[in-house]
Amino acid sequence: MFDPKDAVDFDGVEFESSGVPRPSAWRHAEHLSAARRELRWFHLQAHGRVPAHGEAPRSDVVAASRIARWLSELQPSHRGAFVVRYDGRRWPARLVRELGGLTSVVVRFGAMARRRGPGETLAEAEEAVVQRLLADIAALGGPPDLTPGGAIVTDATRRELQRFRRAARNYVRRAERAYLEARGDEPCAVADVLRSAK
Repeated sequence: MFDPKDAVDFDGVEFESSGVPRPSAWRHAEHLSAARRELRWFHLQAHGRVPAHGEAPRSDVVAASRIARWLSELQPSHRGAFVVRYDGRRWPARLVRELGGLTSVVVRFGAMARRRGPGETLAEAEEAVVQRLLADIAALGGPPDLTPGGAIVTDATRRELQRFRRAARNYVRRAERAYLEARGDEPCAVADVLRSAK
């Protein structure tokens, strides 16, 4: 049974028995929030590179340099998670509602897991996955299929969507943990950049 004196971890936030988050959990949440702002800015605004001097404001160059230095300490698979996560592509609204910020990662995982023909490109495979995901989401949101075996197909579809979503979330979380370790307790690298943009 649950003992109220126990500390419980809900998605990385530890709570004291009083129900108040622990100070270390607040710091972790603040660092994670800063890390996500940095990664989003670096990949979407700075296009995943450090601008040359004179090409962008000095604050942008400094911020991009810091972020690039931290990213260079990561394994390629972790850097790749961010490239896919923050690729900036526009997806159908229904897909984004279902998968949120992990849409690009789920689509890429689906394309990589899909059996492709010898001439099929990754872009074609991703488009096929998008169409399949949209059909699956529509089937799950529609009226129940009462034909024999229909519920089994719906359950299998739901499990497959959950499996891809969970795999994408875990992939990105592992990369975020590695980035947090590389950046340490540094203040947000893009705080000045974002403040000056307002």
